[in-house]
Amino acid sequence: MNPGKFFVSGVAAICCSIAVEAQEYLPGWQEGCLDIHTIATGRGDACLIIMPDGTTMMIDAGDNGKAKDKQHPDGSKMAGEWQAIYMSHFMEGLPGGGILDYAMVTHLHDDHIGSCRDTLPGTHGYGLSGITLVGEKINFRKLVDRGWPDYDFPSREKVLTYNTGFIEEYIKFIEYQRTRGMEAEKFQIGSDKQFAMLYNPGKYRKSFEIRNLACNGEVWTGRGLRSSKMYSGDTELFDENMNSCAIRLRYGKFSYYNGGDLSGGNIDIVNGYPSKERDFETPVAKVCGKVTAMKANHHGYYDTCNGFFMQTLAPQVFIVDARSNNHPVPSTFTRVTDPQVWRGEREYYITVDQPRKKLGEELWSKFKPWGHIVIRVYPGGEDWQVFVLDADSTDYHVIYKTEVRHIEDK
Repeated sequence: MNPGKFFVSGVAAICCSIAVEAQEYLPGWQEGCLDIHTIATGRGDACLIIMPDGTTMMIDAGDNGKAKDKQHPDGSKMAGEWQAIYMSHFMEGLPGGGILDYAMVTHLHDDHIGSCRDTLPGTHGYGLSGITLVGEKINFRKLVDRGWPDYDFPSREKVLTYNTGFIEEYIKFIEYQRTRGMEAEKFQIGSDKQFAMLYNPGKYRKSFEIRNLACNGEVWTGRGLRSSKMYSGDTELFDENMNSCAIRLRYGKFSYYNGGDLSGGNIDIVNGYPSKERDFETPVAKVCGKVTAMKANHHGYYDTCNGFFMQTLAPQVFIVDARSNNHPVPSTFTRVTDPQVWRGEREYYITVDQPRKKLGEELWSKFKPWGHIVIRVYPGGEDWQVFVLDADSTDYHVIYKTEVRHIEDK
């Protein structure tokens, strides 16, 4: 492979963006590239990662089932079907042969795993929505979530009430898929091997890792598999968001953070947050450090993206996986876009346009065009580029892209 086909080294860290005039498509993945896709359906989170050797990983596949939240590209299929179609398209020709190597669930809310609303009847004893629907279309090699198999934190009784019944369909899905060869594991805090590359790991051993940072109210200490509690109070007061799994991915000099719906503050307690001990972002930030790109915790809702967290991660790319007019809320996005909160160049991306009216045009104008958001990191992990693909079409043509950026030595 000729690297010159993909990037020009030595470009400035932040370059001018390119408006796409003629219709074009994302160039196919090739070995040595890392692709991170944030998939836009308007109903729930879904992320596809293609590692440098072709190993694949999905983070969440949700469907909140709420008709008021406009679905993309249209309502002819459920969100899980659209997610599966998207992933199958970009997984074509990969060494896994169409199998998704890892499915990771950050936590057990409907917009991350699926909903009982409009669930399709399945033929294997469980309903189909979100991740169970994706799993009907694409085989999973391994599924990892925060609680398998006991789901006893904070208690099994509470876990089974998190998601108005769909959690039971999800557990039935796992149990059935295990009879067909799928592995299931609990998320292991501190591990850098749980999501290891499968097809050519030796080639990238020194340049690539996915580190498990936090889960179930505990955070990695930075040493081995050791973790410490991020709380001192009653875990029965936790809402499910506070239990989210968080990871940091590194490839060369590039880094990426995804923490599901992790909480970062006590804002809006009166609207349903019984635990006042909600700042899990601060300890996670301390062990995560600076990143190149990040997915906003909890879609940029009231209780997330606190000042310390944003100062510490200081991303150049900030992504909101949205599904409602409250993703993000104006107060959080005002803080995130305040140059005094953290310094440096940055860009803002969002999957759908639902929050435009509530944000107002001044804040909304800070976003790049909305759609499927793809970060491509080129061989070696020093050069990278962002693409936005049309979320209202099924050919996934490019509607926006940046110049290739080069990460300078720290």
